[in-house]
Amino acid sequence: MVVSRGMTHPTGSRPVVLGLLAVLLVGACSGAAAPASSPGPSDGNPSAGDPSTGSGDVGGGSSGAPGQTDPDTSVGAPVDPVPVDPGVGQAKLVMPRPGQLNPREVGAALLEPAVDGRHVLIRVTWWSGVEPCNVLDSVKVDRSGTDILIQLIEGSSDLNAMCIELAQQKATIVDLGELEPGTYTISAGGQGDAVAVTVTVA
Repeated sequence: MVVSRGMTHPTGSRPVVLGLLAVLLVGACSGAAAPASSPGPSDGNPSAGDPSTGSGDVGGGSSGAPGQTDPDTSVGAPVDPVPVDPGVGQAKLVMPRPGQLNPREVGAALLEPAVDGRHVLIRVTWWSGVEPCNVLDSVKVDRSGTDILIQLIEGSSDLNAMCIELAQQKATIVDLGELEPGTYTISAGGQGDAVAVTVTVA
């Protein structure tokens, strides 16, 4: 398998998933991503009726009805990384917390894939505000053929909360499942700075 700044999804044993998570976490320490631009809506909608198309909301959320996950590819299946306090220059690893108020799309700053066989995880990094005003609600994954679109959805757990205006770098791990052989392009929705990545599954 050849990875060119891209990713695929895991469907192996727990040790394999933990190993991929470790690779993603170590890779995050090598550098910081630039702040993303202001969040903006995505025009991409999940396709329907095509067996090669899958979509889903990782972690759920109130941004719309969850899409269907293709059992053969497991696109959109969630991974539950353990949140940790970031070290200097590292992003804070968070998990989706569905049910946030006033959900909105936010742009990603960096996409980092980890591949093992046909199993692919991707670490998505973005710039956000502090909680409870800015909380990751869900991660929407839409697939159309070999194109995979990842969209972060944030909301607030308390609309009346007063939060300091402090930029905070956050990251989450998305499990794309096991993909069929081929070359896939993974991109992020919104107006972030994340560059699309590709991965070739042999």
